[in-house]
Amino acid sequence: MKYFLVICVMGIGLAQENKNDFDPDKLNDPEPRWPMIISPLMPKMEKEKSENRTDTTQIIVEGFRVQVLATRTRENADQLRQTLAEGYAEEIYIVFEAPNYKVRMGNFIDRRHAESLRQTLVKSGYPSAWIIRTRIVPKLN
Repeated sequence: MKYFLVICVMGIGLAQENKNDFDPDKLNDPEPRWPMIISPLMPKMEKEKSENRTDTTQIIVEGFRVQVLATRTRENADQLRQTLAEGYAEEIYIVFEAPNYKVRMGNFIDRRHAESLRQTLVKSGYPSAWIIRTRIVPKLN
């Protein structure tokens, strides 16, 4: 019995082998392409550098939009979008977050500008309009 135990332990120990065929230094992964998030308060020179690039990086900034309506039907959202497009110059977005279609307006970095649009919408007959914080696509001058 002792010999059997010694032979098993020796067999297991000798059966182990090192595998050195993987070298993490030679691993060649492609670089991920992440969207560039730019602060509206960054220095002008850095902003100019980022705008002069020739790639297709999308500039995304944290900001505010005014949500006018949340509805379960796409038709209601499209109809409201057409109505708002006739009376306002702001960009209008329809965002689907299950189960609702949300109609949102504007790309505001400053909350005060979003608040003035919200007050205008309330006076125009949209009392449920409210301000939301979201990522926006700023206008490039």
